[in-house]
Amino acid sequence: MTDTDRTQRAEALLDKIFTPAWRQHEGGVAFPSAAGLDFARICVEHCYADAWAREGALDLKTRSLITLTALATLGSPEELKLHVRAALTLGHAPDDVVELFIHLIPYLGVPRMVAAMRAAGEVLREQVSRSEPKASEDQQRARR
Repeated sequence: MTDTDRTQRAEALLDKIFTPAWRQHEGGVAFPSAAGLDFARICVEHCYADAWAREGALDLKTRSLITLTALATLGSPEELKLHVRAALTLGHAPDDVVELFIHLIPYLGVPRMVAAMRAAGEVLREQVSRSEPKASEDQQRARR
């Protein structure tokens, strides 16, 4: 597979996981030099052309939960937020993410999972506010 094929394979999968909106996000390009652009390309191809695009026993929704688990374990809140959005795009309900985090509490610890839930909660609240524009005053208070 050529580099161009790998890039196209990764980009097609990113469109499916994150919607084409990811193309406006420059999170992987920390420094816009030739080396910085190579860094972003290598990360995208490694993650999405090599790992996420593998065919076999794991579907995208399962890979999404595994990724959330890894990011919670590492304590990577910004990446976690991106992948919570991806989980929702792939069809997970907000409570699927919460249930995953509840399951991880005994394995990763309360402080780590509270931090993960805080990061995820930002995204989940955005999602709920978009899908329920006329939330009651009590629901709005509960989200704060």
